[in-house]
Amino acid sequence: MNDRHDPQVVITAVRHDPGAAPGQTTVIRVLSMLPAHWVCAPVADQDGFELHVRIRGAAASEDAEAVSAHVARVFQDPALRGWRRAG
Repeated sequence: MNDRHDPQVVITAVRHDPGAAPGQTTVIRVLSMLPAHWVCAPVADQDGFELHVRIRGAAASEDAEAVSAHVARVFQDPALRGWRRAG
């Protein structure tokens, strides 16, 4: 993830329902719903996570808005109930 030419988007999320799965589990769920060509670096704790996403190669033409739109759809999944994006 060292190529500075690849676009990067940072996704931050917080748990707003204490009964929801912890951040370490939730970030894995999010990763499983993202395109395989996105290179992701997660950092998670119980109540939140940050996910740095880089898009490589030919797919690098995807812009931050497209990434954000895809992630917004991911957060509509029932598996992420109790979580919301921050920022």
